[in-house]
Amino acid sequence: GLVKRGNERVLKARFNDARFFWNVDQQKKLSERVEDLAKVTFQAKLGSYLEKTNRVVALVDELGGNTHAQRAALLAKCDLTTEMVKEFTDLQGVVGGLYARHQGEHEAVAKAIYDHYLPVSMEGDIPSTHEGRIVALADKLDTLRGCFAVGLVPTGSKDPFALRRAAQGVVKILVEAKLEYKLDDLASGELREFLLDRIQYYFREIRGFK
Repeated sequence: GLVKRGNERVLKARFNDARFFWNVDQQKKLSERVEDLAKVTFQAKLGSYLEKTNRVVALVDELGGNTHAQRAALLAKCDLTTEMVKEFTDLQGVVGGLYARHQGEHEAVAKAIYDHYLPVSMEGDIPSTHEGRIVALADKLDTLRGCFAVGLVPTGSKDPFALRRAAQGVVKILVEAKLEYKLDDLASGELREFLLDRIQYYFREIRGFK
């Protein structure tokens, strides 16, 4: 009983924190937070999250994403400026999707933001909507292209930007959502070889192909 009451007390305090942050964050819409991303660094050589956002929006357009996908790409990283995500960092994306829905964004936009970090592993689910899949694909591809362009290529067990996971996510989304893009249009050079390696791993280890 003492353990139960102690846990309840801690959880109650965390929920109260969450309620407080939710109410504070609603004073500023996600769409009003886009410019604030200029103050959040994505990577020293690759600039701010605002610069990343602009690249992802352009890439979504390049991939044929509709207006909902483009809107989701614009707002996807805005929750990084919220008090909720600063306190509960694991809720990136999730918070953005919930806020988007609460603030009257189209359901397709909210769902795409909510899902755009998926899949988190080779066993995990891909985003459930077409818009979410396009935004997730664009976000991961931008990270991969940028990091490879500035020489941040994974070596051995070192992979500080989780590029292997991003590449696995790209492969999983492409295959399981049956998206028809040419690999040469998505990547070139060293990144293309890196993705090919992930493709072989996916079909051999995950799907069991000989």
